[in-house]
Amino acid sequence: MSIMLLDIATIPDFELGTRLYNLHNLSEKDIFRVMSTKSREMDDKTEGLALHMQRVLAISVFFQDKESIKIWSVGDSESNEVDLLKILERYADEYKPAVVTWCGDRSIFPVLNFRYLSHCIRSALFASHTNLMSELTGASNNEPVSLHEVAVLAGSPGNKKMTDEDTMNHYLEGRVELIRNNLELSNINTWLIYLRWQLVNGKIDQAGFEAEKKLLIKTLIQEDRTHLKNFVDALM
Repeated sequence: MSIMLLDIATIPDFELGTRLYNLHNLSEKDIFRVMSTKSREMDDKTEGLALHMQRVLAISVFFQDKESIKIWSVGDSESNEVDLLKILERYADEYKPAVVTWCGDRSIFPVLNFRYLSHCIRSALFASHTNLMSELTGASNNEPVSLHEVAVLAGSPGNKKMTDEDTMNHYLEGRVELIRNNLELSNINTWLIYLRWQLVNGKIDQAGFEAEKKLLIKTLIQEDRTHLKNFVDALM
């Protein structure tokens, strides 16, 4: 069975915020501030916007089958949310991969569910889902653990998650490609942790581990993209 690692980046659903809080004639940045404040008022333990208040800006995928690895972001930096969701749905329907995420039960899948509901389009259905963070911690209701820190612990370069404010600023300044690149690096780090966890659990042997890692490095070099080349340099 093929394996797909999945990560998303979101921005506020500005239209929803405008309708809920009567924010007509405000800039997107000001709408973001009001929506963030309202989310904190509803739950002071919540970091960032409530999940149903978010809109998908980017979706990145790491796909592995028996012969190859592919790393890309769905659509392009100008793609709208509906197109991104439909492309993901078609891909899931065609390949029916098993999905691995760092903590997809907490954010990725709830957001996707709300967005498919919002647009009344068919939801992407996958063969199975592994929440790697929960598997490592052995709990389903645990506190979040940093992907970056665990990646470094497991011998990978890591990459720090963009904050909501960072994502918002990049979006407003037309730097969506930076967001997409960051998601791709998160998927690579997640895969490397997953691969090492398979080795630790005895599901692959040392030779298999080294072969998969070698294939990853070869793939990243062949991609000839700056952020991937920099990752290889750090990994080596």
